[in-house]
Amino acid sequence: MWQKPAGELWLNVGGFSRHFNRQAGHNENNVGLGLEYRTSDELSFMAGSYHNSVRKNTTYAAVNWQPLSMGSFKLGAAVGLMNGYPAMNRGGTFFAALPMATYEGRRFGVNLGLIPSMKDVDGAVILQFKVRLN
Repeated sequence: MWQKPAGELWLNVGGFSRHFNRQAGHNENNVGLGLEYRTSDELSFMAGSYHNSVRKNTTYAAVNWQPLSMGSFKLGAAVGLMNGYPAMNRGGTFFAALPMATYEGRRFGVNLGLIPSMKDVDGAVILQFKVRLN
């Protein structure tokens, strides 16, 4: 007899970004691959790699905590480590935190994040697509 898996495994297939500074010439087609393992309605673990907005490769690992939910929609924040942005720690690893909204249907979902503008960082809205594997 089939049993529901203990957690949900998602394949993140990259996405798009839309930067607030439209004149900077950022790459907004952020191709990549990652995995996301949701252990509960509130918590998932994410890791992957993508081609970032400054045309470098970024690797990331994060915890996505989303305590607010309504049906298939969740709201919270992702916190973790990433690299590949020359303006942050000369391209090395740095800590990042950003608000994250998620929609998860039965097989497909999206993560929507907000990168705030800071000293040397152009802010953006990011959209990541995902497909459920189990």
